[in-house]
Amino acid sequence: MKCFPESEAVIFQSLSTDELEYLMQCKQHIIFNPGETIIKQKTSTTHFVCLKQGMAKMVAESSRGKNIILKILPGHSLITAGGVVSDDIRHFTVTAITRVECCFIDSERLHKLLERNSKFAYELLKYNNSQNIQMLESLVGLTQKYMPGRVADTLLYLKNKIYQTNPFECNLNKQELAEMSGMTKESFIRSLKELELSGIVRHNRREIEILNEEDLVMISKNG
Repeated sequence: MKCFPESEAVIFQSLSTDELEYLMQCKQHIIFNPGETIIKQKTSTTHFVCLKQGMAKMVAESSRGKNIILKILPGHSLITAGGVVSDDIRHFTVTAITRVECCFIDSERLHKLLERNSKFAYELLKYNNSQNIQMLESLVGLTQKYMPGRVADTLLYLKNKIYQTNPFECNLNKQELAEMSGMTKESFIRSLKELELSGIVRHNRREIEILNEEDLVMISKNG
């Protein structure tokens, strides 16, 4: 089970020893460098991916070049990028932010186990639903909130969900932070500067510190 993310290991606990061995027989261990594409949008779902170490971003790519980062994937994440149990098409691109260590698992073997083991299918369905709800909430925030609320959401998400510390050393550049917030790079920098001038956030190169989380949460709620 070492290939599988610890936080998602419950999904695979319903597999027997033989089923687990069957799933792991054709696994591929691959390392990606920062900026390399792990999964490409609109390609076939030949594999699903277990991200063992590192950090990646899940991106909805637009033909007009305006991409949106829907989710940051830390180490110990299970990546399907949509489609692995539906239409066999990747609906998002996943790109390495840092050096990433992955296991690629054959999708056909996954499909066979889903047909045979209803408990396993149920656990994977629950996981996919939770991921879809999280991305839906992110999209709702991007469409219904003003820029300060979007920036607040991004900073709180990074502090509480990804780095889980304050201050935190951010691996994302300003363009990526802007794509998480659904705005241009210039607009993001301007909104971040306003938070700094208000004494809510401190920003120094890659390091970000939330000085007044209560006010930042209020900005997020008010949108």
